[in-house]
Amino acid sequence: MNARVSLDDPEFAASTAAEVPLMLNTPIQAALPAPAQFAAVTDLIKSVFNVPAVSVALHGAPANAEGGVYRSFLEIPLIKDEVVIGSLRVLDTAEREFSDRDCQLLEGFAKLVVDQVELWGEASRDVLTGAMTRRAFSDTLRKTFAARARAHAKASLMIFDLDHFKKINDTWGHAAGDAVLKAVARCVLRELRVEDSFGRIGGEEFAVLVANADAAIASEVAERVRRAVERLSIPGFPQIPVSASFGVAEATDAVLDVEDWTDRADAQLYAAKESGRNRVCVATETAPRAAMVN
Repeated sequence: MNARVSLDDPEFAASTAAEVPLMLNTPIQAALPAPAQFAAVTDLIKSVFNVPAVSVALHGAPANAEGGVYRSFLEIPLIKDEVVIGSLRVLDTAEREFSDRDCQLLEGFAKLVVDQVELWGEASRDVLTGAMTRRAFSDTLRKTFAARARAHAKASLMIFDLDHFKKINDTWGHAAGDAVLKAVARCVLRELRVEDSFGRIGGEEFAVLVANADAAIASEVAERVRRAVERLSIPGFPQIPVSASFGVAEATDAVLDVEDWTDRADAQLYAAKESGRNRVCVATETAPRAAMVN
């Protein structure tokens, strides 16, 4: 259902993206476009409607509205395959009435936004697991690292891979291996928060960007995921035991860049593997990097 609202009193305050409450408390989809993905269309909408702000809010992610106080807004649902996946809203600092023509225009823009979501998903989501592709996850990691440096926020990286995955393929076949990967991905998503990003960065290797979290919190998330994976029963292959090894590193001021951040998490992953697997190892700023093992 379309909605158009004019607010007179009290004034409507729009929060910044970091302050907007999460729309759902259920796990985020494997991949969602960043607000920058919609920059071109939102700039066009601002021009057409002559408004100072436009927000795109996808279920599972914060809205990207600019901060400010607004007195009227027009909102249209974003609908994909007859399911509401979010909303598109134009906001104005002035009192105004939106017409039926305005609704029709915004409906057209909403379809364009949904098309962008679909195209981004096709290019950025791993087909087998539904996780972000390596490229999409790397882009998210770089943007987060840059934003963290500017805002002095917290962020941690968790890298893990499945223990003895080659043995699973060799013993039960690649169909079983695919079933394990899909089941693990679903399991991980259930354990993550809506603001976390989940990517597949190798054959059986995955990564999680744990947003707004220091190493202690991220290690708790990793341990929760580790236990969930260990308890996992694979559909069609309940006889296959599954476990994973985890490396965690926080993006502190001692971390030089994204490559250094990734290297620190990788080093802890290999430390976990060398020390017996099926465990979580966490980087400290002065911790030496472990040698890589297969």
